[in-house]
Amino acid sequence: MKKLKFYFLLPLSMALSVSLFSQTISGTVNDPAGKPQEFATVMLMRAKDTALVKGAISDENGRFELEKIAAGRYFTRVSMVGFKNYNSKPFDYDGTNLTLENIPLSKLDNELKEVTITAQKPLIEVQADKLVLNVDASPTNMGLNALELLRKSPGVSLDQNENVSLKGRQNVIVQINGKVSPMSGQDLAQFLKGLNSSDIEAIEIISNPGAKYDAEGNAGIINIRLKKDKKLGTNGSVSIGLSQGITPKGDASFSFNHRDKKVNVFGSASMFRGIFHNSMNMDNQISTKDAHFDQQNAMRWFAKPQNARLGLDYSPNRHHTFGVLVTGGLFVPTNSSNGRTNIGSLSTERRDSILIASNEGKMQNWNANFNVNYKFSDTLGNELNIDADYGLFRDSQTIMNNNVYRNGEDNRTLSSSSFKMVMPRDIDIKSIKADYERPLSIFSKKDSKFGAGVKLSNVLTDNRFNFMNVINNQDEFDVDRSNNFTYQEKISAGYANFNTKFKKMTIQAGLRLEHTDSRGDLVAYKPVNNKTVDTSYTNVFPSLALGYQFSKNVAMNLTFRRSIDRPRYQQLNPFEQRLDEISFRKGNPFIRPQYTNSVEMGWTLWQRANLSVNYAHTDNAFAEISDTEIDPLTGKQRFLLQTRNLATRNNIGLSLTTPIPIRKWWNGNLNLFYNYSIIEADYGNGKTLDTRVGGGGFWMQNVFTLSKTWTAELGGWGSFGGMWGAYINRPQGVMDIGVTKRLWNGDGTLRLSFTDVWHTARWSAYTRLGGLYIDASGAWEGQQLKANFTYRFGNKNVQNARRRATGMEDESKRAGGDGGGGTRN
Repeated sequence: MKKLKFYFLLPLSMALSVSLFSQTISGTVNDPAGKPQEFATVMLMRAKDTALVKGAISDENGRFELEKIAAGRYFTRVSMVGFKNYNSKPFDYDGTNLTLENIPLSKLDNELKEVTITAQKPLIEVQADKLVLNVDASPTNMGLNALELLRKSPGVSLDQNENVSLKGRQNVIVQINGKVSPMSGQDLAQFLKGLNSSDIEAIEIISNPGAKYDAEGNAGIINIRLKKDKKLGTNGSVSIGLSQGITPKGDASFSFNHRDKKVNVFGSASMFRGIFHNSMNMDNQISTKDAHFDQQNAMRWFAKPQNARLGLDYSPNRHHTFGVLVTGGLFVPTNSSNGRTNIGSLSTERRDSILIASNEGKMQNWNANFNVNYKFSDTLGNELNIDADYGLFRDSQTIMNNNVYRNGEDNRTLSSSSFKMVMPRDIDIKSIKADYERPLSIFSKKDSKFGAGVKLSNVLTDNRFNFMNVINNQDEFDVDRSNNFTYQEKISAGYANFNTKFKKMTIQAGLRLEHTDSRGDLVAYKPVNNKTVDTSYTNVFPSLALGYQFSKNVAMNLTFRRSIDRPRYQQLNPFEQRLDEISFRKGNPFIRPQYTNSVEMGWTLWQRANLSVNYAHTDNAFAEISDTEIDPLTGKQRFLLQTRNLATRNNIGLSLTTPIPIRKWWNGNLNLFYNYSIIEADYGNGKTLDTRVGGGGFWMQNVFTLSKTWTAELGGWGSFGGMWGAYINRPQGVMDIGVTKRLWNGDGTLRLSFTDVWHTARWSAYTRLGGLYIDASGAWEGQQLKANFTYRFGNKNVQNARRRATGMEDESKRAGGDGGGGTRN
């Protein structure tokens, strides 16, 4: 703990020492009446070439400070909405403290009593290190949940089990506001279904993260950024949405924000009610045993998620911010499924028997996360962030399964059985991290930055699996199938990152060190089956990014990254979660981490289009595999889905993302991608994988400006081929349409949309492992008619002042400052 304190205090003392002993140029900005003006943009310009040297924002007393300025000849430039731009006379500065004369601003001749500026964000933004999908920019996004938004995001795809992949690569890390979700697979899918689009500001797709990010995730990171209002005063919004698919659904949300000069209080709450319908069919053919199992399942999910968030930021001055954030959710869905499996001979196509299965499930899930944050920043570019988090995830699932065997003619019952599974689970996550960044001068002033940080995390999961046979409506505990699994994982990490610019070239290099201690204990009710998995390992993860600006319209970047993927907690859990008596999912506590080396080359053309080529090689790659086995207790053939390590995986990808300005009233966005994957593995007993397959797709959006208050949208996506785990996908695609009407000077927004117009929201895939061939297909409730209304309320008189401060972020970063910010984003 003493070492940890040292790591935190060292960068803090460095930052404070730089701030305390620097020399400054200061002054005050006033209006014609002599009243101090807050949020005026002050820029220090070099006299000989008018180059920007430093920027600042005036405080509530109209005062500004420009720190650590070299001796020279300068002039000041001041701007503020409603006032004329001010340029001072050139002056000489000798490097000591200097207080300038008061700066008087003059009002514009044609003063506007009220100015309302509505800026429409683009749907897709291509930034240096990520691609950003702005959710509110598309009317067809309204009423969707986070999982549905991911399905229509560029380069993102979902498989039949709602697992997420990016550019053809699996094991994507999903973050919420920059924090990794501890869930995966179906658990993560259900959590994302509880997040409504009205709560989400943007989805950030980071395909090649640097050393500052956790080394986890060979496919990259998808960060779901929730909304947080940055306007001054008290304001907020209310939203209500209705949709009609197979059944009606509805959602509602509320958010508020109060921000003054030092305090920001914000919060939000949302809820959803609705029933989803899915289908899944599995045609299982076992050639080595001349067996055929044709499964058809219809699933119904009644979702009732509720989420809330409350935060407080306190900024005693422009350099320091203290924050507290509490988030939580309650999820109590019910689900049911009805399945029918025709069992018979593969060669004769004779049906010998029929398994009719039904499931009724209930879940009680709640989660809470507590975050404490401290941020220091100054106008020299020094920045320190410290975060401490404590997260709680609690859920308990109860599933009742009934199985009835009928003869092949379906006129006689052969046997029946019922069982119940009760699966409580607790996850506790504790973490603390510190990130420090400061500018360096190498080739010229403020052209380089150095960053360093540390992180400690401790995760403890406690999983219990109670299996009961139901006989004569009485639960009989089955000790052979019940057990308890605990898993603890401790990770210690540190990193250093350096970036610089020399003429037309940019260089970023980073190194991250991670040490992992993990222990899994499987305790059966019969002690003979107890198992312990104890692992400890240390890894180094380098990253490198090179960029070169050939001309104004052509830029190139090359990145390299080594990453690790540890199995998710639920993948390690060895319990058997059953769909029916012969189909189940089972965890694997012996999965080894996989390591990936990836390289990507990209070109930015005309400051708009982004073209990239990537290659990734993965050792010990793991994926969900479908297989068969004999039930040790009943002796029946059964099918299982389990995560296992493959031998190697190679992936080559190509993608293009670009806006398409067709006409002044017609704008579009296009994303094209193609991936080629090679997977090789040998499980023994003739079960091998040697798969080479290509696949790709597109995502497109067209926005039509019909008038000042009306816009329309036509968009969709399609994909073909590619792999998920050992499954090869067949083509699929969706088209959506929508319109948006702005009301009451933009305070109200009405959106109408019709998704999956042609009812093509279906998936299909197949796999082969040894003598097992599976042809799978299914559909989700994609076709829906949606309506959403949002009303924004609150104080708008000071809105423009805050937006001016935000608008200077790029300039202030170039000058080495933070624009006098001090609020946590």
